[in-house]
Amino acid sequence: MNLKRTACLMVAIAGLLAAPQLLRAEDAISHPAKKPIGPSSNEMVPSLAVVNSDGATLQGNKLTLKGVSTNSIVFADRPVRAAGHVLTADFIKE
Repeated sequence: MNLKRTACLMVAIAGLLAAPQLLRAEDAISHPAKKPIGPSSNEMVPSLAVVNSDGATLQGNKLTLKGVSTNSIVFADRPVRAAGHVLTADFIKE
């Protein structure tokens, strides 16, 4: 019985040591998606974007974002349903 308990304990410890490697999430910036969601083309599609920043100010009709993230989430519903990540600089150029 003691041998079974020791074996189970060893397996549990090995699992706990391996868990951080197995559960580590990939971020979109260092590991972009290998398969895009929706059709892929160079055609301009009206889209919405989620742009994260550290802060913002609004003066009149001018919105100024501070500490803008280098990557933004872009999505569209019509004429095609698509979603993905894009460099914020590239999104602003479009």
